[in-house]
Amino acid sequence: MRARDNPFAADRLERVRYRFTGTSLDNLLARLDEMNYRAAIVGPEGSGKTTLLEDLRQVLERQGRRTKLIFINDAYPLPEAECRRFLSELAPQELVLLDGADAMRRSSWSLFRRHTVSRAAGLIITSHRPGLLPTLIECSTNPPLLKEIVAHLTSDAQRVSPALLEDLHRRHSGNLRACLRELYDLYARET
Repeated sequence: MRARDNPFAADRLERVRYRFTGTSLDNLLARLDEMNYRAAIVGPEGSGKTTLLEDLRQVLERQGRRTKLIFINDAYPLPEAECRRFLSELAPQELVLLDGADAMRRSSWSLFRRHTVSRAAGLIITSHRPGLLPTLIECSTNPPLLKEIVAHLTSDAQRVSPALLEDLHRRHSGNLRACLRELYDLYARET
């Protein structure tokens, strides 16, 4: 199978959007407004935090809000000098969306939080653990969600057994990104 024909290719996975369980986008937006746009999207790796943050950004911008999105990870924890530069350019009407807040050094996070809370229209973060800001939503996954995503991506969802999906979900501790990467490899080997 050519890489571009693999149903689990990266460009196809990027089109998979966050799926709500137990709430809705409208409820989430209402809660975010009640929280004065200072909140955290919390959950383990591969649970949809980044996807939800990107989806929120699109909705907020359609509503006419200005956003600034920053991605941080362990390999790039936003050095303090760059953090200060970003904060100096921050406009009061901007909502700051920070993906990976828990990867920041403590001193950078303290500076970042203090300045964005006082200078920006809001701060929405993703984090693997609660406590950095009040929790807006806790993202989680389950085998039925993985099955739904696989069915969305493939025309022959029956080819991927529910037992395999449950096994993948268990072995990858609910990390859907890792499950889908493994499915990419399985499909690539089969054809």
